[in-house]
Amino acid sequence: MSLLVSTYSPDSFEFSSQVVDLVLRRTGSLRLVWSADFVHEPAVITFARWLGARGVVPRAVHHVPVRALIMDRTVGVLFDGEQSELVRTSALQSLCQFVDRMWERGRPVPSATAAEAATSPPARSELILRLLAEGLTDEAVARRIGVSVRTVRNDVASSMSCLDARSRFQAGVRAAQLGLI
Repeated sequence: MSLLVSTYSPDSFEFSSQVVDLVLRRTGSLRLVWSADFVHEPAVITFARWLGARGVVPRAVHHVPVRALIMDRTVGVLFDGEQSELVRTSALQSLCQFVDRMWERGRPVPSATAAEAATSPPARSELILRLLAEGLTDEAVARRIGVSVRTVRNDVASSMSCLDARSRFQAGVRAAQLGLI
């Protein structure tokens, strides 16, 4: 899915964590092009960091002239205030080309790239998550990689935090979604 976002509205679907999670689960790909006018808003910075933690780095351009959504390059929607228009056929091809050019011109949003780097688990944590996913206990993992059980548990807790998971199971699911295990 590709989105051109011309203005910030906290209640819009473009800034919905539920929409992002759904898209990442279904298609695994999300391109966001934001207007540079609002990337310094505190709520946008927070959302960008949240996106970065999930491997999605929006790009910012000086001006986004239109609000649009493209799904799988097969259907598009143009938004104009409360109105929306479905786009197909040759107009869709032009819209896709326009979105591609905007994406290429855009610069990664810094707060998202910093979050992505800061929240990606280190290599040992990834190895621990893989071994736990294979069914090994904390003690067995510790013996296999030559660290203490406390180190394994600390790395699991750190990975859970990085992956914004409330349980070990949820951490495993998110790690699998991100391709870490």
